[in-house]
Amino acid sequence: MPVFIHLSDSHLGFNDFDKVNDDGINQREADVYNAFANAVDSIIQYKPDFVIHTGDLFHRSSPSNRALIQGLQHIKRITQAGIPFIVIAGNHCTPKTIYTSPILQALQTIDGVYAVYKGEYECFSLDGIHLHCLPHIHEDAEFITQIKKIEPEQRHNILLMHTSLGKDYLLDEYGERIFPEEYFSLLKEFDYVALGHWHNFNILPRWENVCYSGSTERFSDREAGKQKGFVTVTIGTKTNIEFNPITIRDWVRFDIKTCSEYSVEDIKKNIQELSSQVAQGAIVSVYLHDIDAHQSVAVSNMWIAQQFPQALVVLPKRIFKKQRSDSSSYKEHISIEEVFAAYCKQSISDEKEREAVEALGKHYFIKYREQFSDIKE
Repeated sequence: MPVFIHLSDSHLGFNDFDKVNDDGINQREADVYNAFANAVDSIIQYKPDFVIHTGDLFHRSSPSNRALIQGLQHIKRITQAGIPFIVIAGNHCTPKTIYTSPILQALQTIDGVYAVYKGEYECFSLDGIHLHCLPHIHEDAEFITQIKKIEPEQRHNILLMHTSLGKDYLLDEYGERIFPEEYFSLLKEFDYVALGHWHNFNILPRWENVCYSGSTERFSDREAGKQKGFVTVTIGTKTNIEFNPITIRDWVRFDIKTCSEYSVEDIKKNIQELSSQVAQGAIVSVYLHDIDAHQSVAVSNMWIAQQFPQALVVLPKRIFKKQRSDSSSYKEHISIEEVFAAYCKQSISDEKEREAVEALGKHYFIKYREQFSDIKE
């Protein structure tokens, strides 16, 4: 029975946060490389018949030298172990113009690598297993044209795509593609449908043979707490899909609800109690929901970060409650004038004094904006 590994969305070259490791490399960029290396270590131990990667191997269509070296180095480790490596282009590593050469073309210099990146459907066979590859395609009409070319053959068939299978699997990114629902029936004709683009592992409930392996690292807090890795697929009388987690940096998310119903002291106590749940070096996201402006001033970002000294980075995010009209609606950003006015209302009981302080504050806010505008010009 054929046994192969499916992984996706490695995003080599991705970087984030103002943190640098001892080697002078952005820490998150290094995390991404480490995750991919860990996946490759496990893959070589499994000794599968072949490996498929369903897109966004690189984070950009023109990756840095370091990202390219990391990709070539680890893929070569796979092929030197006698394991073929098949990869298709995703939306991140597909050039937006014809004037840029596809980066996946560089992988063809490695024996045992099959790279599909030309913006068209390709099919080839490995030991009687037919691999149907649909890379990312920018143009809507051309995408449909290439889908119509897909036709399963005798024996085993695997379909590789980098796409969203419905709106639930969109990431709100430039150029991402939705697979048309009128072609869903085609998916049942394959032993396995390997999907890339969605970053969390998911066997789609509508089908038993359609799977997102997920990314090999976390790239936002909507992936916080989710395991990352790859899947091992065995094709027999029934397709068996098994998720294999890898070790990566922790990312935890805390959601503190209905802040406006509590005192500032209660909110702070809640945040302090969360610190014990955070491992050394973790990324921490703290969401303050339904928070009033005066509470936001009292619970500063610096104070929140100080409660998690063991974290790599702390990301406070606030969902503000409106101070006027419909109090049941929310907005994520309010002006500094609104924050200051709410703070004055809470802290200064004398109306004339409060108005004078608010007016003075407004004067300085305007003066700051004018100076900032002059600098930009």
